[in-house]
Amino acid sequence: MIRKAAHSDIESIMGIVGEAQRALADLGIDQWQDGYPTQDIITEDIETGSGYVACNEQGDVIGYAAIVLTGEQAYTQLSGDSWHTPNRYVVIHRICVGKKSRRSGVANRLIDKAIEIAHANAIYAFRIDTHSGNIRMRTLLRKRGFDYCGIVHYPSGEREAYDLNI
Repeated sequence: MIRKAAHSDIESIMGIVGEAQRALADLGIDQWQDGYPTQDIITEDIETGSGYVACNEQGDVIGYAAIVLTGEQAYTQLSGDSWHTPNRYVVIHRICVGKKSRRSGVANRLIDKAIEIAHANAIYAFRIDTHSGNIRMRTLLRKRGFDYCGIVHYPSGEREAYDLNI
């Protein structure tokens, strides 16, 4: 089940974020190694209605994503190719899955939820970015039909940008 995140989920979400940070570090990836995303960012996601959790059958939080309908400022500065989608799009940020639930389709279900939300808001484009070393996410994006579009720049570094017409 995917549902909107609540303030009562923050501790579970931050535990999953910590596991994701360690997994990225184990792969030698510097993404999320600077304390991002912080509890304040997750709280803001929840307060703006963009935070979503994936839960197992027992109701435990096993995944998290921010599904943003208002775009991403960094995406205005794409280096390389160009976006293949219109300017109205949905973004998934901060997608992460708990260690025990990885490779069980949770990230796919979060993406499916983002597509459902997009369609409910008459949005038919989807954009996402990830670290070039994050092979798991890049593989998932390719399997889902996302196209590579170029590089976006954040204070924490460059990220590969992808989009998908949905």
